Amino acid sequence: MDRNKMIMMALIAVIAIILIGVAVVMPGFGKEKSNVTIKSNDTISQGESIEIELTDVNGTPIENETVNVTLTDDNGTEEVNVEVVTDNAGVAEVEIDDKQETGNYTVECTFEGNDNFTEDTETQEIEIVEEEVVEDVPDTSENTDDGAFYSAQEGRVIYTGEIHEGPDGHRYRHLGYNEWEMVD
Repeated sequence: MDRNKMIMMALIAVIAIILIGVAVVMPGFGKEKSNVTIKSNDTISQGESIEIELTDVNGTPIENETVNVTLTDDNGTEEVNVEVVTDNAGVAEVEIDDKQETGNYTVECTFEGNDNFTEDTETQEIEIVEEEVVEDVPDTSENTDDGAFYSAQEGRVIYTGEIHEGPDGHRYRHLGYNEWEMVD
């Protein structure tokens, strides 16, 4: 009988050691996987924001959680290191200062996990470009024609009937009210 008790105690001790080992080696055991996603383009203008989304594996937003965001330049210098909190849609934003130097950067976003979700990190290379300045078009009689509109891309007023090449290589005729018809 004493021998059976000793074997049983040894077996319980071995199981306890295995469970403790699993808990130490796999701290995320029993937690749901989280996903950090950088939603912004890889080119951002000064004054714009980097948008980060935190969700579970099903795409359900994880709200009111902290995400660490680091912006590092090509020389490895940390330019920005902030903590942001996700909103009820699981989204957080980091505004790029309009005085931030232009150039290439690495954005690293890290969610350190919590009792329910595992840690996750996403990294993206971005280029910060000069803030685009949109000029006001003066309200003159030539800009109030119903068949005309101001084209920020071309920097001028385009009138009905004018033909322009589109980004797809086809030519388009302006019909008025910013409507176009392909001519070839």
